[in-house]
Amino acid sequence: MGFLMDVGTRDETPETSGSLLALKNTYLKTLKHTNETLNYGMIQMSGGSMTMDYDQERTYFKGHCIEYDTIDMFQMMVDIALEPRSVMAANVAKSKNQKSQDLHTHLGQFDPFANTAEFLLRTAYGYNGLGMPRLGLKKNLGNIDARMLQQFVMDNVTPRKCLIVASGIKNHKEYVDLVKERLGDLLPVAEHEHTREAAQYLGGEYRAWAETPATQITLAFESCPWSSEDVSTY
Repeated sequence: MGFLMDVGTRDETPETSGSLLALKNTYLKTLKHTNETLNYGMIQMSGGSMTMDYDQERTYFKGHCIEYDTIDMFQMMVDIALEPRSVMAANVAKSKNQKSQDLHTHLGQFDPFANTAEFLLRTAYGYNGLGMPRLGLKKNLGNIDARMLQQFVMDNVTPRKCLIVASGIKNHKEYVDLVKERLGDLLPVAEHEHTREAAQYLGGEYRAWAETPATQITLAFESCPWSSEDVSTY
């Protein structure tokens, strides 16, 4: 089962940069129905798993379990995907984000091409939209707090951007009833007034010197978006 959300680092701004990494670093820290200890216990007891990951355009909460634990695991997934982060969770996220940055910098010393994909997007779009760094801006680490994370969720995690998915369900109606029970009927609701800024292609060139006998060249050019009808599917 999973929550697929049309939210990625392209929706972050210089003021909210690092929000998705912070949410990932604290995604099991819930308060409403469960807490982190209970969530870990539920995952272990069910013999399943629960993960959260994201990229420039999408965020995905994904879990699996045996049939008997579906209700409890689904409720946990609802909480970790939609519940606002507390002050304590935000403080933990700030520390973990710093450690994530430090680890990435350390590992980058052994892989001169570790940041190639990010440099490519940054050259194409600048520090905006699709060019926003996946781990967030280092200078914004000090700004991570509960209010910032709650505002980011309010602006970006909205019903029209969320898709609930599942596979291996034996009774589709039972699962739909479960979703309605835990989230309410799938009726139109007022969206928060927030629109995604269109990515502006800038283009350019970036060269990085590395002490290695290998040379890597990455070439990209502007085209239509992957969701366009002009894109062929093979």
